[in-house]
Amino acid sequence: MGGNRTMQMPTGEELQITEFICARCGNCCRGEGFVRVFPNEAQRIAEFLGIPVEQFLREYTRVPDLAEDVAAGVRWLIDKPGPLRECIFLDGNACRIHPVKPQRCRDFPLKWRTPDAFTYCEGLRS
Repeated sequence: MGGNRTMQMPTGEELQITEFICARCGNCCRGEGFVRVFPNEAQRIAEFLGIPVEQFLREYTRVPDLAEDVAAGVRWLIDKPGPLRECIFLDGNACRIHPVKPQRCRDFPLKWRTPDAFTYCEGLRS
């Protein structure tokens, strides 16, 4: 998610960010990329949505393109249809599963970010 970008670990001055206040712009939830959902996260999200985990996996995830993720039982969240490639759980600029969102989402932008995160993430720019 987050535009036509690839994941990058922070380096140099960017590494100095120790706290982050999300501006709720939703830009990190749009664009190229994928969100891994581990089995324990799938269970938590399904419970939050009030549906069986099998239904969650069928309706909201897909089989990953990476063999290592397949081997680990990981699934990827699907995108909404359309050119923006928005996360299936993005509603306007808000996350419908915020209290139980996957670790990858929780870790942005302190533990990982894309090379151009400072251009699209309003929270990093403020």
